[in-house]
Amino acid sequence: MVRFTPCLAALVLVASAEAAPWGQPDLAAYTRAALNRTEVEGLQGWRTDLYAEYGLSDRWTVTAKYERVTFDDFSQFEASGWRTTVRRSFALSDTWVASAEAGVLEGEAIGGASGCQSTGGEARAGLAHSFSRQSEDRQRYGFWFAEAAVRAHSDGCQRYRLEAGYGREVARNIWLVNQLWLDQGSENARSLKHQFEYVLRRGAYDLSAGSLIELGGEFEEAGLFVSIARRF
Repeated sequence: MVRFTPCLAALVLVASAEAAPWGQPDLAAYTRAALNRTEVEGLQGWRTDLYAEYGLSDRWTVTAKYERVTFDDFSQFEASGWRTTVRRSFALSDTWVASAEAGVLEGEAIGGASGCQSTGGEARAGLAHSFSRQSEDRQRYGFWFAEAAVRAHSDGCQRYRLEAGYGREVARNIWLVNQLWLDQGSENARSLKHQFEYVLRRGAYDLSAGSLIELGGEFEEAGLFVSIARRF
C-alpha cells in the first residue's frame, strides 16, 4: 500500500465543488452539510463538507466552504481546507444566467496535494439554464449548468477544472442530479469525477443521498454520501 501514497494524497484531497452560476436573492442564505464515506485502494475514510451562500444583493453572492478528510487507520492523510468567494450573477433572460466568481482558498482538502495546501486564489465563470416540461399529471422542472475554473497556489500548484451538472424533477419534490468534473494542471492533477444523487425537497430543506466516483488514472475513489441543506 505504501506505493500508492503520493497518488492517494493527490486524488483524495481534491474537493468536490459546490458551485453554479445562480446567486442568492438579496439577504437570502443557503447552507449545506454533507458526510461522505469514501474508499481509495482499500483505505476507508470520511469526508465532511460544510458550505454556505449569502445574498449581498440580487446580483452579488458570497460563498464559504470548509472541508475535512480523515482515514480510519492512516492519520497522516488527514487534511482540511477552506474557500471563500464572491459571485456576480448576470440574468440573461428569465431562464438563462451567467456568472463570474473569484476568491481565496487554502488547504489540501480544497486544492489537492503537490503544493495546493498553500494559500491561493480561484476564478471561475459559468452559464446555466432552467426549464420546465409538461408531464402526464403536472409541470416538471429541470436545469443544467457548466463552469470553467482555475486555481493557483503560492507554492506553484495549479488546477484547471471544467464542471457540468444536469438535474430534473422525476416525481413530486424528488430530483435526480448528475454532476461531472474534469481536472488538469500541475503534478497529480488529472482526474475525472462523477456524482449522482437523489434530492428530496421538503419546504426549506433538501435531503440528498448519492454516490461519487473519481478516476485518477492510477487508482479510483468511490464513496456514498448523505447531505442536508436549508434555505433561509
